Amino acid sequence: MAGHRSTLKKANKSFKSPHSSKRSLKASNKGKVEKISANNKAIRVTSKNERKNHSNQLKKNKIDKSLQVQSLFNSNKIEKIITILPLTKNQSPYQILSLILQDEIKISIDEFIKKLNGDNIFEISLKKFKSNLKFIIPDFSNLISILDACKVSDFVIFGLSSIEEVDPIYGEQIIRSVEAQGISTTFAVLPDIVSNYPKKNLQLDVYKSLFSYYQHFFPNVDKLFTLENKNDNSNLLRTLCQKIPKGIHWRDNRGYMIADHLDKIQFNENENILIIDGIVRGTGFNINGLIHLQGFGDFQIEKIEKFEVHGDKISGINDILIPTKKESLNIFQDKEIDDLSMDELDDNELSDNDYSDNELDDWNLVEKKIQSKRKRLPKGMSEYQARWMKDEEIEAMIQEVGLQDNDIKDNNDEESIRNDDDDMNNDDEVEVEEEDDIIEMDISPEEHERQLQEYRKREREEQDFPDEIELRFDEIATDRLSKYRGVKSLASCFWDYDENDERKPEHWLDFFRVKNYKIYRNQLLKKFKLTTNVVAGDRVRISIKFQDNDFLKLSKPKIKPFVIYSLLPNENKLSVSNFSIQTWESYDEPIKSKESMIVQYGFRRYSINPLFSQHTRNSNNVAKFQRFLHKGQVAVATAIVPISFTNVPALFFKSNSDGSNLEILCQGTFENTDFTRILAKRVVLTGEVFKIHKSVVTIRFMFHNSDDVNAYKNVPLFSKMGRSGFIKESLGTHGDFKASFDSKLNQQDVIGMELFKRVWPKQGSLVPF
Repeated sequence: MAGHRSTLKKANKSFKSPHSSKRSLKASNKGKVEKISANNKAIRVTSKNERKNHSNQLKKNKIDKSLQVQSLFNSNKIEKIITILPLTKNQSPYQILSLILQDEIKISIDEFIKKLNGDNIFEISLKKFKSNLKFIIPDFSNLISILDACKVSDFVIFGLSSIEEVDPIYGEQIIRSVEAQGISTTFAVLPDIVSNYPKKNLQLDVYKSLFSYYQHFFPNVDKLFTLENKNDNSNLLRTLCQKIPKGIHWRDNRGYMIADHLDKIQFNENENILIIDGIVRGTGFNINGLIHLQGFGDFQIEKIEKFEVHGDKISGINDILIPTKKESLNIFQDKEIDDLSMDELDDNELSDNDYSDNELDDWNLVEKKIQSKRKRLPKGMSEYQARWMKDEEIEAMIQEVGLQDNDIKDNNDEESIRNDDDDMNNDDEVEVEEEDDIIEMDISPEEHERQLQEYRKREREEQDFPDEIELRFDEIATDRLSKYRGVKSLASCFWDYDENDERKPEHWLDFFRVKNYKIYRNQLLKKFKLTTNVVAGDRVRISIKFQDNDFLKLSKPKIKPFVIYSLLPNENKLSVSNFSIQTWESYDEPIKSKESMIVQYGFRRYSINPLFSQHTRNSNNVAKFQRFLHKGQVAVATAIVPISFTNVPALFFKSNSDGSNLEILCQGTFENTDFTRILAKRVVLTGEVFKIHKSVVTIRFMFHNSDDVNAYKNVPLFSKMGRSGFIKESLGTHGDFKASFDSKLNQQDVIGMELFKRVWPKQGSLVPF
């Protein structure tokens, strides 16, 4: 019947009272049981007074922490450092600085620039606000100078133009790179909006547009300051003097100090001692620890002299601290146990192998037993062929035909150059060891374009046919792929991270090792805060051992801020470091693994050749190596560089040897150090389906001789359409074979076999700028 309703019942509206009846509460809680224990422990219900006391304690701790930070700035102990960054080329940082201080200096812009006399650092004491300010104007032709200035600044002032848009190549790169490395409190100023737009309605439109643009990068910004407006100008200066900067987390977890002497840095030529005066910032310095100078490396502290300060006057030296036990400058892991004791580290002490020998019995399906490489081989014989012959037979052949050229070279020179097959076709490429200095190769524009097109072609091949290779007709698979092994599952196979391999780095067992990085880091930071001898706000004189010829390379403190950073224990040690990495937003070219680049993480800058790998968390800690880093992809970059125990952002870029012509490639974060993480490079041998009989398939063109088929018989097969199988038997002598699969195959399907090889990270070198 049309229009028939399934029921005559009518749902009444619920009662709209704000209070529920006892019956409704009982019905809603029907069947629920109160939890009286958690983890076999009775739950103790806190009383109202206890909750009040707990909240008051948290409130008191927060107030004490805020007062401690405010006391450093409000008591006039530390001067506030301010960096001025115009985002357009039509603006002058000196003009912005003179407009901010126009009520204090009371001179014209030209006279003010003449007063600076080419100096990029300007100090001023404001008695009206009882504050000291230090302004830094970096070199805008060098992005490194901008990054270093913002790294130590309490405030950063960005200058926006009302008549010129921010250039994405210049202005946006500055603001994005400074934000990516970590930035403190920021302000934005408009120095020319009134002079260019006399009418207020036009000023309002331009202001709204620029405010929207700046808010895209810093959403919490309140306003833009118009410097030509006297009220805005005085409000900005008052804010700079009274506001407490928010700081940078990775910077404030360690001690750092900016040199006070603007005329010169003292140097004792007789004892080769560099003397630096300044006010301690951050966590502080430990007299037994190390310090870092950018571009020069790590140094030991000779002594620290602590001054006694009364108001603005220094009355004299209050205390002299002498190291009792200097931390070693050795870049490798010490043989003795480090600062943290075994009781403090629990199960997170320095570790050796985690896997037992029983777990490593069948990790190699091609070679059931790991064999060390034979050094002496006769001419024309491969390592694979030598495995099946006795030592007496090999020695007899050596006497007849002689040694291989490589072996003769090895006997004459123990430090031979190691080779690694790296490209898509797996051809051998000799890897020349990197020198300490970065060599800028002069190539023609045509050659650069040719290399770039080749790069992009290989990247497209990598995306379309990932890791696929083909054997030539006269090529033996066991010779070409002798370093590769077959595994049933990369995510569950056992792999010895300290295996015997000729390509292993020379000091692999000496690099610093931490079993549980996060716990070790947290305990180290807590202990470092308790062992500092000078803390933030102390005026000190630090003496370090320094070379005479290096002193001539130091930049003048009037042009560039001279900063020293304290190192946490073991931060000078080399370790296998992992960075999370993704391509820079405006960089479109392909980035090849092992490509030379410079990484800046925190205060360190190192030249590295990183290995890219998938960002996976397998239980066996084996990750797949990636030949290219594609745009928009997040990966892990691995290199051997000094460890860091703070969560520092990382920037990857290319530049000249002096830091000019900087081009940012990637950004990321220092993840951890993990010597057990294995990077496995994959190759895929492909074959063609020749005949199909139910689930048994005849495959050809994967191998070209029957010996290779038998050698790789234990390695599983797969198809592009998702089928899995294994080799049954070889057919003839040309490499054809029968394979059995879990289901019937399609004639258009492609058969593949995965093989993996261990790749080792390379050691980085310090960048001298």
